[in-house]
Amino acid sequence: MGDVISMLDRPVYQYAEVDRLLRLTPGTAKRWINGYQRDGRWYEPVIREVTSDSTWVTWGEFTETRLLAEFRSSIPMIKLRPAVGWLRERFDTPHPLAFARPFLEPDGRELLLAAQRETGVDEELWLAVPSAQGALLTATSRRFVQSVHYPDTVGLSEYVIADPATPHVVFDPRQRQGQPTVNGIRAETLAGLVAGGEPIDFVASTYDLAAEQVEQAVAYEASCRRAA
Repeated sequence: MGDVISMLDRPVYQYAEVDRLLRLTPGTAKRWINGYQRDGRWYEPVIREVTSDSTWVTWGEFTETRLLAEFRSSIPMIKLRPAVGWLRERFDTPHPLAFARPFLEPDGRELLLAAQRETGVDEELWLAVPSAQGALLTATSRRFVQSVHYPDTVGLSEYVIADPATPHVVFDPRQRQGQPTVNGIRAETLAGLVAGGEPIDFVASTYDLAAEQVEQAVAYEASCRRAA
């Protein structure tokens, strides 16, 4: 019997797929995950500990990329690398931002706060902020947490909602090779049937779905085309 691979370490996507699924500018996922060179200078990866020759992105790497995608701005993500490294050591995992604990447990949020302070992360990249009630999540972190399903407050991410506007469409590494699905059916399949002229109610009844679920599949696929 072979070694059991953690879900977070399971290869699921190629770089271009991550850009498409998260609607990032082409090449963004590879830069964040594996580092890049620009003007003769090498920039270390934010998500991986070291650069790899692998063209595959694991589920843990995808989840962490989903968090970085929340910023969607010109902020250099490389500035987060020291904090991610600090958290790797404290949480003893290569994917500290793919676990629930830094976001859902009070002590985890305090560690987020400490990582930011001790590594000098710019406040515009903070994931937690101090308050009289203890460390609180920023709006960026809250949006991310609302899109991720964890089995418990210390567990790893099981699936990710594709977009808050279409919560029925999810990325799940256990279904359809991690492609966007609605109740296990590929969103692309549902949207394709509707685009081909099938009524939404007919498609919904065929796959035992609600009309709203099919509508969200259509909306999600349309948003991906607009972003391409």
